[in-house]
Amino acid sequence: MGTGGLMPRYLEDADVVAERVKRFGEVFEPGVDVSEFPTSVTTPRVTEEMPKSVAAKVKRFGEVIEPGVPVSEYPTSVTGPVVEEPIIEIPPDDKPDDKPDDKPDDKPTVFPKAGTILRYKPGRTGFRIPVIADGKGGETDGAEVADPGYQDPNLSGDGEFEFVGYDFNADFTQRRAKKFNKKTGQFSYDPFEPNPMSKEQFDKINAQKIQDARDLAEKRDSYKLLETTMRSYGFTESELQEVLNYMQKGLTDPNMGPNQMLLDLRNLKSYQARFAGNEERRGRGLNALSEADYLQQEKDFSDTLRQYGVQRFATRGQFATFIGNAVSNAEVGRRAKIAVERLQMGDPAILKQFRIYYPNITDSDIVSYFLNPKEVLPELEAKTTTSEIGATAKQYGLNADLTRASELQRYGVDLAEARVGYQAISERLPRGQELSKIYKESGIDYSQDVAEEEQYKGTASAKRAREKLYGLEAASFSKETGLTPVSLTSRRSGAY
Repeated sequence: MGTGGLMPRYLEDADVVAERVKRFGEVFEPGVDVSEFPTSVTTPRVTEEMPKSVAAKVKRFGEVIEPGVPVSEYPTSVTGPVVEEPIIEIPPDDKPDDKPDDKPDDKPTVFPKAGTILRYKPGRTGFRIPVIADGKGGETDGAEVADPGYQDPNLSGDGEFEFVGYDFNADFTQRRAKKFNKKTGQFSYDPFEPNPMSKEQFDKINAQKIQDARDLAEKRDSYKLLETTMRSYGFTESELQEVLNYMQKGLTDPNMGPNQMLLDLRNLKSYQARFAGNEERRGRGLNALSEADYLQQEKDFSDTLRQYGVQRFATRGQFATFIGNAVSNAEVGRRAKIAVERLQMGDPAILKQFRIYYPNITDSDIVSYFLNPKEVLPELEAKTTTSEIGATAKQYGLNADLTRASELQRYGVDLAEARVGYQAISERLPRGQELSKIYKESGIDYSQDVAEEEQYKGTASAKRAREKLYGLEAASFSKETGLTPVSLTSRRSGAY
């Protein structure tokens, strides 16, 4: 079609009109339907006097529309003779350009900062996936997070439905939520929705869930066993509560297993109070006992104390004292035996003499004194034997000097020997003392000490002193009666 001829132009649809408004600045009154405009406009002749921009429109569209003049003011048709006009070349700068300017912007392109959340896209039910800027104009998917706007149907209303899980289609691209109606006992399904993960991802997550569930079940079993064990350890209620609270906290900690929990439990104040003996041992540079060994020692101590009827001392504190001072159960038995059988349940005179000899012992219960590890067992035994010797001497009317009794104890005299010996001394000492006074010129003083030396130690000089006194008595008697000293001495020996 020639550029100089008349060409009718039809407005075919609203899109054409809109394009013309965009391109040529045509003015339409708001609210006026396109159908009200003329159906065709015929262009006038193109003359050389036409502006280049108008000529360009004539060349491109075959129409002349004066800027600012509504189309409705043009006549529906324009006719005239065909005039051959030369084609006017339009300079490049005057050509309308629908393409964006390729000239680079003077300012550099600024992208969102890396880490900026641009938007969210759907994830699993109740979750969403953040789309994050990488700082270079690109985007990455972040970790799936809970959707704050999600309303759990299981928590809405009266909680009639309980979410069970998801069912998937054959190719694993769609899923639907499976729910259990707690009122009817029937299952129902939500509509299918896009599955946000591949089957491999689902299998991996599901396998991890199964493993986590197994680990949690195993952990709970271990903690239940540990809890039962803790309850058997004899904690007080307040101590046990602290231990159980700590265990419950550890149950929810994925980084803490039963073994680590037990190690941490030993640092709790309540735990250290329960096994106070171990703390004492550590302070003394000794190894701490295991819980099993500690409890076994407590049981052994309890049995031993019960054997001697002093189970009132079978307390946690007393056991901690024994364990902390490394006192064996055998030693506890010896201490209890001395305190009970030789003092508390023995001759009351012995216990009385014990308190006379050792007035600094203020324990109202002598057993408590003997069970105190600060008192060395050999010394306790020595004090008891000394008291037995002194009490026996008193029973025969003799002197019960602490120094002398202690000396005899160190020499090895025990209660049985003391009884035999003091009985013999009580029979010969009065006559010996009497002869010492009669034969004062002999220089022999047969005292209790000399008699004890002869009786318990077998001292020859003490024996000779007694025999010399008897000899002097025999010689004196023979002068008066005519009896020989030998016969008189024989008779004295039979009497003593």
